[in-house]
Amino acid sequence: MREPGEAKPDFGQPSWRVEGTVINAGEVRLSPAADPSAGTPHTAPPPPSDEPAFRRSLARLLLRKLRSTGGENHWLSDELTELTAIVEDVGGQLGDGRRRGLRRRPTRYSTQPLAQALAHPDADLILLQGVAGSGKSVALRQHALSLLEQIESGRAPGLPLPVYVNLRELVAKPHEINTELLRRYVMEQTGPHGNADIASYFTHCFAEDLRNRRVVLLFDSFDEIPAVLGSATVDAVVAPYVETIIELVGGGGRCVVACREYKGLRTAGWTQLHILGMSLDQQESFLDAAHLDSGEIDLVRPLLADPRRGFAGELQNPLSLRLLATYVQSRRASPDRPTALFAEYAALRIRAGFERVGLDPDGATATDVRPRLDAFLDHFAFQLTASGGGLSVAEGDLVDALAQATRDAPDRRELLGRVLTESRILGFSSTTAEPGGRRVFFGHRRVQQFFASRYVATHPSAVAREELATNGRWRETAVTVLQGGAPEVTEPLLETLAGVLAGERDLANGSGATDFEWSPAAVHCLELLTAAYQGRADWPYAPVRPLIEELVEAAWSRGSVSDRKFALDCLPLLSEGARETYIDLAFSGDSDWIRMTAVRDCATLPTLSSATQASIRRLLITRLGRRTSKPETQALDVDLRRLPGTTDFVSVRRVLDRTPRLVVVLALLGTILPLVASTERPLERAASVLPGVAMCIAFFWVIQSCPPLSYGGPRSFGLLARIGRFVASTDSPDVLPRVFGFFSGVVILASVTKILALSLPAVREQGLESLTDPVGFLVGWYAVCWGPSVLYAAYDDRITPNTGVLRQSLLVTESLRQGVPFLRTLLNWRRLVTHAARWWRSLVAMALVSGGLVYLLNRFPAVAGIVTAGVLLTMTAGILNYFLTDLFQTLRSRTRVHNALRSGARGGPAFFTGLLTLRDAREAAEYVRRVRDVPRAGPLDVDRATLRLFIARLRGREAAVSPEAQRRLAKWQDDPELLDELGRLDEQLRPR
Repeated sequence: MREPGEAKPDFGQPSWRVEGTVINAGEVRLSPAADPSAGTPHTAPPPPSDEPAFRRSLARLLLRKLRSTGGENHWLSDELTELTAIVEDVGGQLGDGRRRGLRRRPTRYSTQPLAQALAHPDADLILLQGVAGSGKSVALRQHALSLLEQIESGRAPGLPLPVYVNLRELVAKPHEINTELLRRYVMEQTGPHGNADIASYFTHCFAEDLRNRRVVLLFDSFDEIPAVLGSATVDAVVAPYVETIIELVGGGGRCVVACREYKGLRTAGWTQLHILGMSLDQQESFLDAAHLDSGEIDLVRPLLADPRRGFAGELQNPLSLRLLATYVQSRRASPDRPTALFAEYAALRIRAGFERVGLDPDGATATDVRPRLDAFLDHFAFQLTASGGGLSVAEGDLVDALAQATRDAPDRRELLGRVLTESRILGFSSTTAEPGGRRVFFGHRRVQQFFASRYVATHPSAVAREELATNGRWRETAVTVLQGGAPEVTEPLLETLAGVLAGERDLANGSGATDFEWSPAAVHCLELLTAAYQGRADWPYAPVRPLIEELVEAAWSRGSVSDRKFALDCLPLLSEGARETYIDLAFSGDSDWIRMTAVRDCATLPTLSSATQASIRRLLITRLGRRTSKPETQALDVDLRRLPGTTDFVSVRRVLDRTPRLVVVLALLGTILPLVASTERPLERAASVLPGVAMCIAFFWVIQSCPPLSYGGPRSFGLLARIGRFVASTDSPDVLPRVFGFFSGVVILASVTKILALSLPAVREQGLESLTDPVGFLVGWYAVCWGPSVLYAAYDDRITPNTGVLRQSLLVTESLRQGVPFLRTLLNWRRLVTHAARWWRSLVAMALVSGGLVYLLNRFPAVAGIVTAGVLLTMTAGILNYFLTDLFQTLRSRTRVHNALRSGARGGPAFFTGLLTLRDAREAAEYVRRVRDVPRAGPLDVDRATLRLFIARLRGREAAVSPEAQRRLAKWQDDPELLDELGRLDEQLRPR
């Protein structure tokens, strides 16, 4: 129901044509509405005569136009702080690269500065995504300005010409859009109407330049296209626009599309850039550039660093950070809630509006008009949101709304309109609607959401609770209401959301329910709650949390890989104990996608518990046994830096990554030192080098693969991983490091004693050569102890940024410390007898094996040399055979994948047929990845139910698939790479 006298939100979107956006322009030129079916003008302009000079002239025009529209984001700094983006490159490939058949390609994921990622020369279709206010539009404009300035000045005339186009006012419906209409819209948005150079370029050069990559299209605000904004079925509406863009760009052109993830593109074959939130250093640099002094930055630093204050997530965006700077400069204090930033922005704008019309902002007239102006802005934003017809209306509709708002005080109408215009809260563009005049819109979508949510908070009956909770049109409004609304407003909304989730819970736990799948309604509600409460420690409505935890448990135990991934996205909504459980489960699995999602989602938590921090350290130890590329490591570092708390996980990662190499160096030093210092029996001594180094390295990887240090060793280490898994399967997996620590102390003590005993008489008689054997033995055993000691120090959180080389060298005491419990057991004869009766077979076997190896190496060095030579020859032959076999298998695998793609890339049943023709899981993962990377307008035409059956069978569950699929999927069961690729495809196919 609406309030009495409330105007019906019926703002429409008539057909019109843009002639160039001029913010707050005084006079504009109007022309008749363009007919979408009309062709090119009858009189074509002549072709340009001098191409280099013409391109400079064209760049000058585009530059002037772009600068004139820069006032639209007047709350942002002129220079955009360098942002960071996660790059998902379609040319990359996941996987550890250890299985034969297909070689490892460059990694799919990396992190790069946003400006560098936008300038990527090899990407044709780029999707730039980020939350509202994250800097997408400003980044596109800055990229365009940089290119245009270089072309216009002649410094780099060969750069592609950037054409920036805002799609917010593209009113063509999905059934109307085509390449010709889009091309004309681009031309009309690009420069002044009637300009001869613009017309000549688009008539004669644009299509050819697009094909030859001499033009890059920068499409902004895709999710604000009116038809997309008001759609209930997002994918069906988005697909025609994406298909038209692909057709316009053609096979070789370049295009960047910026949009939010919600109601944005969800297509395959595009290089995706996800803008990350600003780090603390970036935030402080931004505030310094916004002219905050050190005292003011110190004032707001708790808001930036402490997620429990409720600001940390919000202030990672440039828009909110700029509003914070404005608030502090105005109030000389820090805000108490995020909505206060927008409230202060509106108050300052209105105050400036009064000053521009010559009124005292604190005078009687301004005091009388201000409440009416606030109420009008709230109601106008509400009407604009409720209309579902886009984010702008004709100026005539604004005039009518002003008349409605001042019907009881018509003498204030003219003043209200002047103050509103001069406040610059609203923007005006030159358009050709019917007699309605210019288009009117709020300067930023977040500003409109603030006013609309304020209206809903003061008029709860304006929107039905069910519609506010479930209709995507009101998503941002609902988020803002939940963040800053009064309990009497937020609790009914939360109760409605709880009802939706309770229905989802009952459906998931109903009789006969075996599998789990997130419904679009549940995804919408949980995304809404996550956006509202991530990073906040308080939970205003307790009955919601148990429902979420039940759904997450069902998704994890009975859902597919994509269901688990979305369950991790709900971490901010779970209790501390549930967070720890699912983070640990995600880290202990084999899925790289799930593991990195969990790390990334940890950054949205208000704090990290000690158990969660221990899980992250275990993950860093575990990844030592997995081959990772440099871009993957850089992406991990970015995620680690964004984690809340004071622990420097990047320093821990760097120390751990250096450890395996240093272990090899120390082992070589310990075995080569006696060889260099003594000339006796050189061949025998040389033969002992390889076994000594191998024993040292092998022991390090066995310890690394044992719990509780890590989540288990990788499959590729074969025997070592089996030893680690055997130790982990015992009742006391820490018995091996404890026994080793004790005997390490004994060996080191004996070596030091021997060195001291020989130091005086032996040195006098034989010189320093008498010390080489005990010293070398001591160094070798130090190498054996030092590697595991670093792992234990990392696990126990003993590595800090101040842990220098000297302190790292003393970490060997960690291994010795592990032997203290075993020493206590030896001193306690009752416990000694109990443990001996339980473990005597294992202890005797370990003693015999280790003692026998040491005895054989010292008693029969010639045998050791023969064994070493045989091992070297075998290794050489094995390596040669590996590379030759890998070469042939790579060629055959590529042929099989290529043949499967001929039919399977089109989707439909042929997708599954092509999948089942492949030989191993590596080929299947590569096939799915390449199918996903084919550019298309919408999701792949694949039956999602069948896909989920395939995923279920791969995870070892019963699934109704064909006998051939049963046999093939059983062979590929639990392959993490294939499950990740199919999970990503399943996520793309989830209806919206």
